[in-house]
Amino acid sequence: MNIVELWKVMLLARLLLPFIVIVLMIFGCATPYKYPYTTDFPGSYLHPIATPPVVDGRERFREIFCGLLAENPKYRNEAGNCEDFLLRLSDEGQLNKNPGPVPAPDTRYRILVVPGLFNECFSSIALPFEASIETLRNRGFRIELLIVSGRSSSDKNAAYIAKVIENMTLDSDEDLVLVGYSKGAVDILNFLVNYPAQARKVAAVVSVAGAINGSPLAKKFANTYTHLAKYIQLSQCEPGDSGAIDSLKYSTRLSWLAANPLPNSAEYFSLVSFTRRENINLLLKVWYDMLAVFSPRNDGQLLSADQIIPGATLLGYANVDHWSLVLPLEDSWLSDTVEMPKRFPREILLQSMLLYVAETLDRKQKKNETAFNPN
Repeated sequence: MNIVELWKVMLLARLLLPFIVIVLMIFGCATPYKYPYTTDFPGSYLHPIATPPVVDGRERFREIFCGLLAENPKYRNEAGNCEDFLLRLSDEGQLNKNPGPVPAPDTRYRILVVPGLFNECFSSIALPFEASIETLRNRGFRIELLIVSGRSSSDKNAAYIAKVIENMTLDSDEDLVLVGYSKGAVDILNFLVNYPAQARKVAAVVSVAGAINGSPLAKKFANTYTHLAKYIQLSQCEPGDSGAIDSLKYSTRLSWLAANPLPNSAEYFSLVSFTRRENINLLLKVWYDMLAVFSPRNDGQLLSADQIIPGATLLGYANVDHWSLVLPLEDSWLSDTVEMPKRFPREILLQSMLLYVAETLDRKQKKNETAFNPN
């Protein structure tokens, strides 16, 4: 090859280099760009067209949460900055200087907490809000866990929830409040649509880091789970109908939400969780990084925009990962996996949600009574 030919080859390579780089990026050989974590832009959500809009209840919920935090001796040193636990995004106003009083517990409501994916498989470690439920029960709340099949589809678990509620004896002035964590929130929504007779007993539904739209991780790991599921042989972890992961796929959840308007006989509330990568449990970091390609506003299992029920009242954004939100991992043999600088106040969070819901339902009842009796 003479000098002229060599020069032509080098010129061609130089011209093609930008195109080669672009092709490599398109086909994933380059590292995908990750959006930076920030709270400097508003909250957002993803819902199918024609679903009802979300109501912003963050200001009043923060008043209740921060009020309870200030009263609790465990968190007295941190009570001055409750934003360590409840994130404030750019579209939320500052806390009212003269907040309303924290409401008292309302015993008219029976509260059932529905856990999420694989819940009974890890019951030896803890169930969601387990310790908090015991504490709140001693304070007058009528609250208990409703354990569903952790490996079953949402339709199967919906049938079980309907059976439990059908067999419950409620007083004439009692109503049910269902609290769903992660996939438990999805199971509850399917129950409301599939079993309208039993659903009429439910006054409110609270989603806590609910997998309302599903998760991008479900499709990615569906085949892996199918191959490994046959090796999960635990007496406390029965396979059920093995449809849990399929129930959490984007295509499944968004199609379901578009086709199934939620009954207006209940009020809906959503509490979202996401945090910085350094606060994510070590066991969830790899999943956090996968989701961070879509958005850093994730909790290691779900994107924040996928955790809100259509038409729900948004309570707030918890500054914590998906597991630490409801499980006391720092008290278990998994304590070394927890990096959060402060113990998350789960009991206060649960109590705040229940008080907010009771206050909202009471206000709705008084409004209805005034409408029927204007004089």
